Amino acid sequence: MNKKNLLKLLYLIVFFVTVGSIVLFVVSSGTNVFSGLLTIGLVALAALIIIKAIKQQTDKNWFLKLCAGLFYFLTAGTVLGALLSFVDHGVDQDGSIALGMCAVFFAGISYLFVGIKTNRTTKNESFDQPISEKMLSHYQETGLSDTDINVFRETMADAKQQIIELQATMTAVPKLRAINLNHDTLEVSKAMFAALVREPQRLQEAADFLYKHLPNSVQIAKKYQEISRHEIKTADTYAVLDRSVEVLANLSEQMKKDYTNFVADDISELSSTLDSVNNPRQQPDFSSNSESSIAQMQDQLSQIQKDYLDKQAATKAADNQSAPQTNKDGDVTHD
Repeated sequence: MNKKNLLKLLYLIVFFVTVGSIVLFVVSSGTNVFSGLLTIGLVALAALIIIKAIKQQTDKNWFLKLCAGLFYFLTAGTVLGALLSFVDHGVDQDGSIALGMCAVFFAGISYLFVGIKTNRTTKNESFDQPISEKMLSHYQETGLSDTDINVFRETMADAKQQIIELQATMTAVPKLRAINLNHDTLEVSKAMFAALVREPQRLQEAADFLYKHLPNSVQIAKKYQEISRHEIKTADTYAVLDRSVEVLANLSEQMKKDYTNFVADDISELSSTLDSVNNPRQQPDFSSNSESSIAQMQDQLSQIQKDYLDKQAATKAADNQSAPQTNKDGDVTHD
């Protein structure tokens, strides 16, 4: 069971336990109203703190996880004790409040062990060199197997090369530099890359960025650079170039959304701001349904490049045929 499904299960457990406690509180006779409500509130609060800690648990070492597990167990025990004393008329109802407070305390301690993220930065890996002990330990702490580590490093090596190519291309062409300036294309790509290095276990969540948006941006940008260098351009060429600029701009926005979705828990406010500024209804969707549009754009750019090269070759051949020829005696002859 992955973490998302586990969290859903825990939320359901908290919901049903809370509802069940309220039902027992209503049907039980002789129960102090204040004690009952306060106990339910403390138990629910402790459960939510535990869920929050599990949700934010990332790359802590095994010792911290072990300590957190101990306090998970203590929290569960005190929660159970609070609920039992709550429904048992033979026990002082004030005892359930004390147990509920202990549950919140233990849950808070567990959150300190695994819930609060440290400011430790992960060293950037080159991916074209043998893996270091530090990075190997980092990957293993996140739960990756040896096979997973190899797949991750191969994928990230490709992504790194694509980002390097995209940077070289976008900084060399004025129109592409403008796209990068307006949409933070390179900055977002590098930030997404760094976020994946920090949390390699979430590689699948970045599939759209790694396998669609980034490589398509690189291919279109390189084609744009080649065609923009043509000495002669037709009206159709300019139209396709303008369209490719729009496609690159929207791909940049898609990569920005990929990043904000990936780090939504850390920068929820920034994500909301970007969503309000970048109204998706005003832009084509290149995430899934418009893959054919991107492929068509790449085909058009390739065709323009091919036509241009064919025309250049034909012109050169015609010039060679019409050029005057010199015989052995130095006389110039014409065809």
